[in-house]
Amino acid sequence: MSPVRDYNDELDGYIYLPRMFDKARASLAGDTDAPPYGCPLDNTSLARLGVHPNTVLDLVRVHGDDDEAILAGLQEHGIPSREEVWFDARATEDELLTGVYLKVRPRERLEELRPRPGHRVFAVEQGEAKISLGERQMRIVRAGEVVRIPPELPHTIESVGEVPLAMTELEPEIAPSRDTPAGGGI
Repeated sequence: MSPVRDYNDELDGYIYLPRMFDKARASLAGDTDAPPYGCPLDNTSLARLGVHPNTVLDLVRVHGDDDEAILAGLQEHGIPSREEVWFDARATEDELLTGVYLKVRPRERLEELRPRPGHRVFAVEQGEAKISLGERQMRIVRAGEVVRIPPELPHTIESVGEVPLAMTELEPEIAPSRDTPAGGGI
């Protein structure tokens, strides 16, 4: 397994970037034993930075182990200052481990969301939505994607990017609870 740095390691004051870069390197190398790149915590960091996950992969592909060059590439994309994007990565990961998080899939894989009672499901028809869940989690959901929003934490939805945001709330098929038999019988 490729070495992966800690959640709260910093690069020039930017929290979590060293770990995310390590995970991206492992992903590009095909290392399936390393923590996967693109997890909800990665997406929280990426949403704060305002960059697409593929942007980081491309920069890692070009600059390899040169973290400073990767950060410089992100700064050329116009990421906010380290103070604006700082978050407690460990606390966010702990919250994610409770199972309360935004789940995003391409629209054609809507059935993978498996919402439970109280969940809301939205499809982004055009533009990009920055969705915050509670005080820690954040995700960019793009046109052609669907998102499941759990009710346990408050959420906000904000249009980001140049294309106006258009979303549709879907009536989800509710997945059976763990207490209910799959057939719904008594």
